[in-house]
Amino acid sequence: MQMATGFASVLCLLLTVQPLFAEQPGDDANVFFQESFEDENYARRFTGNTHAGRRTLIEDGAVGERAVRLRVTKDGHYGGSLHYHFARAGHDEPEVLYTRYYLRFGENWVPGRGGKLPGPAGTYGQTGWGGRIPDGTDGWSARGGFRQDPDDENKTQLFFYTYHMDQPGKWGENMHWDIDGHGSLENGKWYQIDMEIRLNTPGEKDGVLRGWVNGNLAMERTNIRFRANNDLKIEQFWMNLYYGGSWTAPHDMHVDWDGVTLSRTPLLEVE
Repeated sequence: MQMATGFASVLCLLLTVQPLFAEQPGDDANVFFQESFEDENYARRFTGNTHAGRRTLIEDGAVGERAVRLRVTKDGHYGGSLHYHFARAGHDEPEVLYTRYYLRFGENWVPGRGGKLPGPAGTYGQTGWGGRIPDGTDGWSARGGFRQDPDDENKTQLFFYTYHMDQPGKWGENMHWDIDGHGSLENGKWYQIDMEIRLNTPGEKDGVLRGWVNGNLAMERTNIRFRANNDLKIEQFWMNLYYGGSWTAPHDMHVDWDGVTLSRTPLLEVE
């Protein structure tokens, strides 16, 4: 009986450390970049990063043994950033991009009035962030964002924080992930986050943003004007964690990321 109990305990432990999601897509010619945070050199494989002291590796990954944890401290904003610039990495800048990463909000996470998460951008150091309004020739961005779910205070709703030619005000437009509640996340759970961005044809309102959570469509816009000419492309994928606006974190919190994939071709099979 003791042996059986001991075996069951070991089996339970093994099951708890298995990855929750399938392995990442293969590293083929269509994949620009992949990172699973399995070793301490992960930051070197990005083209830039900030706030290294706020990042740690943890032994509880979504697709492998490890993941990266970003900490936001009480009264602070920054969890940090990891950047992947396509040109700096030796790639031509794309006009269409499919991305995937895995996200888990900490057990004591409080979204409050919101903040920023990973997403694509083409700011070129000019416009598309911080109240810098784009005119179609100088930049754009579609970072992820978070806020308290308006229908459930215990969940965090995702959105695209989008700087584009037709934005209604000085700050980026919040394009909420609100299809059938799929974009509203619980604390302490891993989620697979997929995004598609397709820059518009200059002169047309046919730019695309889509977002999926665990394979379920959570957001779709197909009429966005990001640019007025072909000079603007997808410059980078901006893995950013920022709490705010001007407001700050109410207490120490963290967010976990894992399994980043950037691809020219779709990563999901959708109808």
